[in-house]
Amino acid sequence: MEREFNRVNLRGIYRILTEIAKGNFAFQIKRTDHKDELEGLHAYANQTSEELYRKRHQFLWLNRNTEAMLIRTANFLLDKNLKVIDFSYKHLDHVKVDPNTILGNTFSKLLVRKFQPTWQKNMKKFIVSKKQSFHMLLEYHFDELLQINLYTVVSRLTGVKEGKYIVTSYLMDTSKDFFSELPRDSEIKTFSKWDQKLFHEIHIYIVQHLDEPPKTLDQLAMLFNTNEYKIKTGFKEIFGCTPMQYYNRQRIRQCKILIENTSLSLKEISIKMGFSSYPHFSKSFKKETHVTPRFYKKITRNS
Repeated sequence: MEREFNRVNLRGIYRILTEIAKGNFAFQIKRTDHKDELEGLHAYANQTSEELYRKRHQFLWLNRNTEAMLIRTANFLLDKNLKVIDFSYKHLDHVKVDPNTILGNTFSKLLVRKFQPTWQKNMKKFIVSKKQSFHMLLEYHFDELLQINLYTVVSRLTGVKEGKYIVTSYLMDTSKDFFSELPRDSEIKTFSKWDQKLFHEIHIYIVQHLDEPPKTLDQLAMLFNTNEYKIKTGFKEIFGCTPMQYYNRQRIRQCKILIENTSLSLKEISIKMGFSSYPHFSKSFKKETHVTPRFYKKITRNS
């Protein structure tokens, strides 16, 4: 029997969003034996928090002038009618945002007027498409810090019966210089703002195209108007792996979420995530997780 979405059952989601906003990426929601939409939401939230914890160093990048670049986010969880059912956002100066101005409202009402038609048009196309995510620029009216063109990713919440969506807008904060005392001969690797933006866009591109064959280094270089060496060395410096390795890890991570929280067969998941064949899917999955998809499904769905 499926649980209804109410404040009591969503307590774990509220808590993990609060912990993420505070910078505590180690928090996890305690899992249950339920196989419903809510459990799928818990799994997605835990995976997101785990990913942020594993790569928390990426949220603090340095440019050549040793200026700290902190990546902040505004996150919104939307229901099938595109109304906000939860959000996570923290003002740089700790100014409180009245939740009543956000929760329960249609998302488009949070945007400045000129962005509302674009949002509605893009979402209408996205809902009927098979894409997992897309990106666009947005501006919000409820906070002056968000009244600039913010790079925003809109994603489907995988593993739920009714459509739910996550909107994440990225805000770069350079108001604080945490490393002003770094010596000039410091061994800390530094990147210009342009390079930071480049690697961030490559990262977003990979996440948005997990259901497609991966791009080679020369294809990425051509796509982002740069060179292979810069992508190979810079991306690995920030993300700890090559673009291809990152693609493989993220695709298998998405497969694990689908196995845990949907009724799709392993063959259907293989096709959905763009593998050339089921044996290719099984081999790639085992290489990353050390178990076959079939065994992973058995231990996660029958526990």
